[in-house]
Amino acid sequence: MSYADKINWHKSYGPKTGLTGLGTGGAGVTMQHFTVDGFHIMTKLTVNGVMPAVTGTIGVGLKVFEFPAGVHSLKVARMSIALTAADGNIDDDTPELSLGSVIVVGAVATMTTATWEDILTAQVAVCDGTVEEKTLVSATAGHIVNEAAGVKNVFLNMADIWAGAEANCPVTGEIWLEWTRMSGT
Repeated sequence: MSYADKINWHKSYGPKTGLTGLGTGGAGVTMQHFTVDGFHIMTKLTVNGVMPAVTGTIGVGLKVFEFPAGVHSLKVARMSIALTAADGNIDDDTPELSLGSVIVVGAVATMTTATWEDILTAQVAVCDGTVEEKTLVSATAGHIVNEAAGVKNVFLNMADIWAGAEANCPVTGEIWLEWTRMSGT
């Protein structure tokens, strides 16, 4: 079954409302959960946020999701994200864009730390509103297992040697996470 088929299969059951304990969205993020049994979950994150200011060589990130307490297994991640240079100062930049369990920090032009891109590896993006798409099925036995005491965050990260200064960089689009609850309620 293709990933698009999986999304359509989950959508056929419709988003579930009133479910609790399925994680928390970050600022500027709305969530929908698709599930048949409450354990096999497809989470759709609709992102309408703003990345922190950039200038020079720097990496910044935006928290988009926090998994619930307990053990879970992340099977697939997909992003369809557009960056827009609000001031027009970085229109020609091509930052790396990734999903990681840790926020990117510091004077970095690329994702040099594994946890900055351990959910979805870096994708070269543009800052002109073009939608960047990437899907990854985890290479680690088909899953990324997050133990009960493990890191629960998901960050949308970007890094570059920026051509100019940008006070804010609007980010819009969708992130899909397919995961299974292994413990908890």
